[in-house]
Amino acid sequence: MTRRRLPRIAALSGPEAALARHVDVHSPVPAGTDALTWTLTLLDDGGVPLAESRTTSPDFPLPLADIAQVHLDVVGLARAGEWEPVATRGGGARFRAPVRPGRPPA
Repeated sequence: MTRRRLPRIAALSGPEAALARHVDVHSPVPAGTDALTWTLTLLDDGGVPLAESRTTSPDFPLPLADIAQVHLDVVGLARAGEWEPVATRGGGARFRAPVRPGRPPA
């Protein structure tokens, strides 16, 4: 089965981003010495992925909000609730938080 390639979160138009209801943060993978790469996925009401982006950060505890908010800001979204653990199977999400339209992107 081939996986459909998703657009980057920053590539979403305003109306496309407005469909997002959740952001998933997947378990990080090593990205060289002392760094991790995180994958973030925006999902609609039905759990269908809308867009996906990756970000690399130093390998030390960072709040999930810090990792995700940069990507949400670009498309005018804000976290609207707490991070909840998500059961993972085959590389699924590690944490999920609801999102809502926030301030318009710059």
